Amino acid sequence: MRTALILMFFETWCLIEANIENKIFEGIIDNNTKCFNDGINLCEYGDHDSLIRNMEKLSEEYPGFARTGSIGKSVLGKDLRFIVISKNVQERDMLEPMVKLVGNMHGDETVGRQLIYYFANHLLFHYNTSNFIKFLVDNTEFHLLPTMNPDGFEMSNFSPQNASPCTHRSIARKNNNRVDLNRNFPRVKSKNVKNLQLLLRGRQIETQSVMKWIMTNPFVLSANFHGGAVVANYPWDSQIQGQETANRVAPQPFLTADTKSFKELALTYSKYNPTMFQQSTSDRCVPGTGAPFKNGIINGAAWYEVRGSMQDFNYGFTNCMEITLEVSCCKHPHPQELPEFWKNNMYSILHFTSMAHMGIKGLVEDENGGRISNALVKVIGNAKFVTTSKRGEFWKLLSPGNYTLGAIADGYNASDPISVYIPERRDGVPSAADIKRFQLKSATPSPRSANFLPSPLLKLCGIQCPSQTTVVTDQFVDSTERTAKNKEEPKKTTSIEKSKVTNFVDKIVLF
Repeated sequence: MRTALILMFFETWCLIEANIENKIFEGIIDNNTKCFNDGINLCEYGDHDSLIRNMEKLSEEYPGFARTGSIGKSVLGKDLRFIVISKNVQERDMLEPMVKLVGNMHGDETVGRQLIYYFANHLLFHYNTSNFIKFLVDNTEFHLLPTMNPDGFEMSNFSPQNASPCTHRSIARKNNNRVDLNRNFPRVKSKNVKNLQLLLRGRQIETQSVMKWIMTNPFVLSANFHGGAVVANYPWDSQIQGQETANRVAPQPFLTADTKSFKELALTYSKYNPTMFQQSTSDRCVPGTGAPFKNGIINGAAWYEVRGSMQDFNYGFTNCMEITLEVSCCKHPHPQELPEFWKNNMYSILHFTSMAHMGIKGLVEDENGGRISNALVKVIGNAKFVTTSKRGEFWKLLSPGNYTLGAIADGYNASDPISVYIPERRDGVPSAADIKRFQLKSATPSPRSANFLPSPLLKLCGIQCPSQTTVVTDQFVDSTERTAKNKEEPKKTTSIEKSKVTNFVDKIVLF
């Protein structure tokens, strides 16, 4: 009874707090000091060096909660700097989901660059004043990359204030080699490409850096920010390779195994952004963008086809679920307009990132409690497996409903299926995902057919498993653990030989 009362109080306070914060923010935007919020000036972009200084300043002011790092360099040698925010920023807690936000991969689409920096500052500034934000920082590890294309950004010029329509395209869109970075990622196709170095070959230096970042960290949820429209776009972005031509004139949806969850993620972002959900600013977009979009969301392939997109790469090659957020008709708006964009997107970003806690998470262990990396966890009826991290962790984002799950690893018997119920989430009330544990018993390996899944995997499919194959990623290695590799782990991690894993998952289908 006491626990129930405490929970009820916490939920009520979160709802009251959200209303208070919204009124405070409204006041700031409406008065003459609209440019200054959370201790920073919202009405300026600043160059790349000043952005880095601002992130470094945050890490200095909040040393226990923030640190910066770099994933690489741009063509012109500019640092691709990110900031990590969490309550224990030096080492990720067990089962703490990793969330990443990426901005400005098109250099002339600049609003996302600012929103990500504002968001980092907002999390730290309000940690002790907002229970919602405290929950997020205490239970999530944020990796925030404001700009993926700093070379392009520095070639871009902002539009006149309140321009309508705005400039839609410029040379600053691409990187310094004149390559569109959102067409530069490997496509998900029916081939067993398992070597990261092969995937990187021929890619732009910025793309390579982001690919390595994505494939060496167990990210759970992600968004990349764009401009030119106002809509939340979910995978897939492209049709099946070889069948695209028929769909260029009349695009058709191409949906993933997790479309229900993807739509919920997109709708969560849209409904907290009134201009996106209501499509009230579409008049500022150039004709032909496809607006208005129902409820502010759309499947990427149903909108227009993008081959080699970052969101498709995330979902097709890793466990990470990423959506693309188009947040402004004006790609590079006047800096005096930035406070309004922050006002419209702040709650969307907060609530979207909280969705890293929807569904379930857990561990896959052996009989002795050793954690099994590269084990496979599957929801029956869903063709997309998730793979456990180096520490045996898994996360599966699921919409409300009833599900049956199981786990399998090479050299082990399949787990017994377990049933889970995912309840409806209450608006404004954060909650952690349920934790499930699978314990696998060792098994004697048996010969496997070249044409069919091993029988334990067939058991998990729940239906006839497809026979096509697709890309299998390398083992996840959490980069935050590298600095702590000499620290004693509470439990021994059981590692599976990479060659065995490769053979074991040759027939997994991600589509």
